[in-house]
Amino acid sequence: MTNLPRLDPDEAGNAHLHELIGRLHPDDAAPFVEKLTTQPLRARFHTYRELLLGAYLRQSGANFRYEQLVCGKTPDWSLRAEDSRLLEVIDVVTLHQRNEKEQEISASVRSSGSWSGWIGVPPDHIYRKLSDKAGQYSELVREAGVPYVLGVFGEFVASLSPQEIQQVLYRQHNGWFTTVPEVSGVIYFRESNFSFEFSHFPNPVALYPSTVLSGQPGAA
Repeated sequence: MTNLPRLDPDEAGNAHLHELIGRLHPDDAAPFVEKLTTQPLRARFHTYRELLLGAYLRQSGANFRYEQLVCGKTPDWSLRAEDSRLLEVIDVVTLHQRNEKEQEISASVRSSGSWSGWIGVPPDHIYRKLSDKAGQYSELVREAGVPYVLGVFGEFVASLSPQEIQQVLYRQHNGWFTTVPEVSGVIYFRESNFSFEFSHFPNPVALYPSTVLSGQPGAA
């Protein structure tokens, strides 16, 4: 898709979305255009995060594709070899603030324009959120025998540093990774100083180590 429609009323935002879509496989542009022009705002935010991760993954030259059918499911991103063998799947999950805390923050911002309290997310909340997402694809991973990575996005109101994520993955309750060998690792990404940073956390007990996290996507 060479002539993309306007995807954001702001010129800079529109150019940013066009640039990200330009990094994708040409056949994956249309699904993003459709979603970004028809979805309600909250759903658009999640689609944008899927787009961010896909554009990042493809920077290495690996031909990740969007929502391809894999064992009856459609993970956000999947990588196949030239002979169509499945090599790796990646799915995006957003770490939200707990509902009651998010409402408290929103009410304060609406009334005073600011929030002065602590907005960290309890580790147990992160633990449960990751476990829920991992469970959605654990059967697929064991059936297909390929690495499975979670792309975890931290919302601004969740206020999570890579170090806090690392604490949950490797230390909290002996480390979340020890409970999910079918998860090969986590790519944690968030906005920082008006840009996006990506942190890689491999699972040391993964059934299938990720080639993406090792920096060699698709390597045997």
